[in-house]
Amino acid sequence: MQKNVFYFLMKFLILSLYFNLLPTLFPMNDLVRFFHILSFFLIALGVAKIFNGDGLTSYGVVFFKGSIRNLTYGFATGATFWVILFGMYFFLGKLEFLGVKSIEESIFTFLIILFGFSTGSLINDMITRGLVFYHFKDRIPIPAVFSIAILLYAFDDVWYAGFSLQNTIFSIVLGLSLTYAFYKTNSIWANTGIHFGLNTIYGLFYGVSGNIGDGILLIEEGTAPSVWVQWFSTILSAIMFIVVIMTIRFYKKVPN
Repeated sequence: MQKNVFYFLMKFLILSLYFNLLPTLFPMNDLVRFFHILSFFLIALGVAKIFNGDGLTSYGVVFFKGSIRNLTYGFATGATFWVILFGMYFFLGKLEFLGVKSIEESIFTFLIILFGFSTGSLINDMITRGLVFYHFKDRIPIPAVFSIAILLYAFDDVWYAGFSLQNTIFSIVLGLSLTYAFYKTNSIWANTGIHFGLNTIYGLFYGVSGNIGDGILLIEEGTAPSVWVQWFSTILSAIMFIVVIMTIRFYKKVPN
């Protein structure tokens, strides 16, 4: 068991440090970042081979008849809930709509959003869920696998956004839907679909950088009427988890 834990930690650290830490140590322009992202998959493949893995399937990247279906259903779920989220933000005054970028800028920005968040969501899911499930699912109880995956996802979010109680709770609640979708389908696609869907809607407003003005839709911060609005994303994530539980039967599962 100690050997298995060591292998997991080595794989997790190598992939996390490459994808998350390297860009903070070395400035990257768009071209360098592009190749940095693509190189991740080669490194992940090599790491899996070194530590007795089975290629990218070691991270849940399993191509099967239901892959596109799961990705599509997941994307629709995540995107729908984040459209509701931003709709409520506008309705409640947390955000104010200013306009839309020009067609040329919008197309270019949208392509960046699609590439950035499709690869980013997939890579994050490979590290925090695919690696965890495919390494531990036959070795420790499933509740423990769930807990590890959700905690790693929350930790990853803290790395990017900084620690706050509210954001950590949000990450844990959102992680329930992502982790459950992975577990019930035994592959990454439903999970990544949800992740990619909500990130895409987020990107329309904030771009891949997370800054106002970098998306297609131009906005500014408003004055939210009450503190509870800040928790609306967590509340909506909890509702989404219930919906995922209710609709998971429509997804396809990879045989164990």
